[in-house]
Amino acid sequence: MQEPRLRRVAIADDSPAFLSAAASYVTTLPGFQLAGTARTGAQAIDLVENSMPDVLLLDLRLAPKRGELVRRVKSTPAAPVIVALTLFDTPEAAAAAKLAGADELVGKVSFISGLARALARLFPSAA
Repeated sequence: MQEPRLRRVAIADDSPAFLSAAASYVTTLPGFQLAGTARTGAQAIDLVENSMPDVLLLDLRLAPKRGELVRRVKSTPAAPVIVALTLFDTPEAAAAAKLAGADELVGKVSFISGLARALARLFPSAA
């Protein structure tokens, strides 16, 4: 019997503390593995193009214009699913994430429970 394929998760956020905590959490998720991290928009694009993750956890405010980086990543070949991250989980942030093309939105305050729910919706077979 073949082992299920691990989903590769990349994380892009400009906060070193959040990036470290999120990366540590992702490594504990069954069915997922960390593909890499980035602290800038340019690093995020390079990470997506070189690591080809299945999922990118992306801070909505990493680029100068909210949502700009989501659109750039979605235009890459084999674009990953994008879970947009925001400090302020507001209706405005949800609308901006959706408009930009993000597949899910997770607030940083409820990151652990929010990410678990988002990944279960995006990859039901992995949950």
